Amino acid sequence: MAGKLLRVMAIGIIGMLSYRVEVIYAASISTPSIYHNSLVPSPFILGVIIVGGCIIATLSYVSWKKYKGEKVANKELRKNDKSVD
Repeated sequence: MAGKLLRVMAIGIIGMLSYRVEVIYAASISTPSIYHNSLVPSPFILGVIIVGGCIIATLSYVSWKKYKGEKVANKELRKNDKSVD
């Protein structure tokens, strides 16, 4: 078992040493081609919009449920109120 592992490691090391590395240089790109679509928001802005929208939707839902609950509670209070106006 150890001999097989040693052979595989030796083949890997020989392969890495015999591999020829070629250097690739980046070509310069003109500025207008980079900004070809200015309507696409950056990922950060998109994330802020999504998270902010979720927070606003949640707060709106909770506020609406609280409003409806207080409305029902006030109606029951007025129904049980025996005082004279």
